[in-house]
This record gives sequence, C-alpha cells and structure tokens, in this order.
Amino acid sequence: MISRIRGTLSQINAQFALVENGGIYYEVLLPSALAERLKDNGQIGNEIEFDTIYYIEAGDRKSNHYPRMVGFTDPIDREFFSLFTQVPGLGVKKALKSLVLPISEIAAAIETKDADQLKRLPGVGGRLAEKIVAELHGKTAKFALAKSSQPLAARYTKTPPFVDEALAILEQLQYSRTEAQQMIDTAVKNHPKVDRAEELISLIFRAGQSAMEQS
Repeated sequence: MISRIRGTLSQINAQFALVENGGIYYEVLLPSALAERLKDNGQIGNEIEFDTIYYIEAGDRKSNHYPRMVGFTDPIDREFFSLFTQVPGLGVKKALKSLVLPISEIAAAIETKDADQLKRLPGVGGRLAEKIVAELHGKTAKFALAKSSQPLAARYTKTPPFVDEALAILEQLQYSRTEAQQMIDTAVKNHPKVDRAEELISLIFRAGQSAMEQS
C-alpha cells in the first residue's frame, strides 16, 4: 500500500495531479478544491507531498481492475475521507465531489444527526444522508474540531459531466482553466445540442482552425 508520495508536481487539472519521482510519473486523484488551490498557488514544478489512499477501481469489465491513489496535503483530511468512504453507496469518486463544505462542518452535521445538512452535498440524497449518520455517528467528533476551514471539493455547479470531461482534456493539453472554460462556453453557446465530450472537443478544434484561416 502507498500511504504517502513525494516528488515534483509535473501537471495538475481539476481531477488529478501527476507527481514525478525518480523518472516515474504517478497519477494522484485530488479533491477539486485542493487541485484548484495548488494550481492557483503556482505549485507546478515544485516539490509536493501527498498523504494518499490507495485503492483498486473496477473497470467496465469484471476482469479489468486499476490501481488508483487519492491525495491530500493534510493527514486529517485523508483520515476523514477514508472513514467517509466506508459508508455503503458512497464511493471514492462520489465522495471527492461531495465534500464542498469543510470536514469540520460535515463531521458536526454527522454528530448532531443533521441529515438535512448532509443531503445538500452533491450526490448525497436523503437516503444516503441518513445512511451516513447511521454509519458514522459517534465516530467523527474529533473531525468536528478540526481547524481547517477550507472545503476539499469545489462548490457544486450543475455542469453536465461531458463538459467537465472536456475541461479536463483541455487542461491536460496545457490550456489554463480560464482559457478552456471560455472555449467550452463559446462552443456550447454556438452548438447547444452538443452532448458528448468528444464532439465538444472537435467543435473547439474546428473553431480554432477556422479562426487561424481567417487571420
């Protein structure tokens, strides 16, 4: 099991970071708000250390399994996330998107049995909120006292999944988040029926080619 990784932060987008260590590049999934903070703080190229959770993700076929790492810069966040994802029905990827409140507030809601507060988290409906309380009540008191005031996930917006996927692709191609979002917004405005990431990227490419030909 890999519990911590240190190396050079080579690349980062809204979903993961690439950490280089000894010529090997490790993909580390990140909570979205943490990814944004690292990118905004100009950490690319600097040494970084993540406390990690290592798990195996099942692929589309039962025979396909992929090793994954989730990274945190605070061991308390890692510990809470590990506990949080023990709740049945709350997988790693859903949890990564749901933590839009500081863990102290989420833990306080669990300890006070405030399911209404929990069901406001992205992807957490009433039934899952009740399950979180039932599974974790009495186990999260110390996290409610955590001093960290920053949420792990960025505030939820009702962005279609294919738009998020296209944004991640453009960031991998070294476009800034602002540039990528502007290109996506323009393409969606001009082609409102687009509903796939591949189609959206193709439209952006064609728009860029057209602009070059006209210049």
